[in-house]
Amino acid sequence: MSISFLTIFLSCKKSESNTFLNNLNLSEIYSGFKPKNETISTKDSTSNIVTTDSLYYQYKDRVQEIDSTKQYVYLTFDDGPFKGSQKINKIIQEEQVKATVFVVGMNAYTDKLQQYLKDYEDNDWIEVSNHTFSHANRNKFKQYYDNPEMVLSDVIKNDSAYNFKNRFVRLPGRNVWRLGDHKKNDYDNGSKISSDYLAQNQYFVFGWDYEWNKISKKKSLDNSSEIYDGIVKRLNNKETFKEKHLVILMHDDMFDNDDDAEQLRALIKMIKNNKNIVFEVASNYPISLS
Repeated sequence: MSISFLTIFLSCKKSESNTFLNNLNLSEIYSGFKPKNETISTKDSTSNIVTTDSLYYQYKDRVQEIDSTKQYVYLTFDDGPFKGSQKINKIIQEEQVKATVFVVGMNAYTDKLQQYLKDYEDNDWIEVSNHTFSHANRNKFKQYYDNPEMVLSDVIKNDSAYNFKNRFVRLPGRNVWRLGDHKKNDYDNGSKISSDYLAQNQYFVFGWDYEWNKISKKKSLDNSSEIYDGIVKRLNNKETFKEKHLVILMHDDMFDNDDDAEQLRALIKMIKNNKNIVFEVASNYPISLS
């Protein structure tokens, strides 16, 4: 993993205030923290526009081994490294199931968070993928998606910082798919155009079929058995982007305490006990390139 950008950045900030970084609430990443390059410029990385890449074209002639008698579940976690990363990593390692984490580059602004990211990379069961560097310029979604060059620049910036081993991207705040010949849009035209632009530049945009979210920070997660039932129902009723394949979206900070983390473990165990279901990572999702 390349962390040169973050190392330079942190060395500058430490001279200003070590106390600020040590005491910063993680929720302030998008509200109070002021990185040197807070706003992604459309001029950033223009010399690095993606050319033909083996990480993309490997899918053109690839025959993926899919057992048509099985169903596939893709555990995906957005917004790491964050305050739930350590528990997620531990559970995935202990349960030995495949999962994909979509990481935000600007989140890794302390040594501790950088270590969480390294732990993800060192975990053989986890695939690390791109969730943009700035998380849509810190949640300025309309402005962000109305500028496709900005989106591409942000994705490339994250790619350059962490050298991801795949071309899979999840867009912040938008459920969009661009997988070869198959695509699906969210409600707004901006994310549609931006996703097309990413696809033209050889990125796969990876959406989701089912979301497990936390309604309130003051409340515990929904019972994992309800989420498991929802997974099975959607698979059996063909309510997914691709039949027999279900992508579940979760967010890193959902699992920042022991009780909620154990709900994740319980869900994984229920899925493992269903011998008809196989865990997979995003880069093994079936793709057809014309």
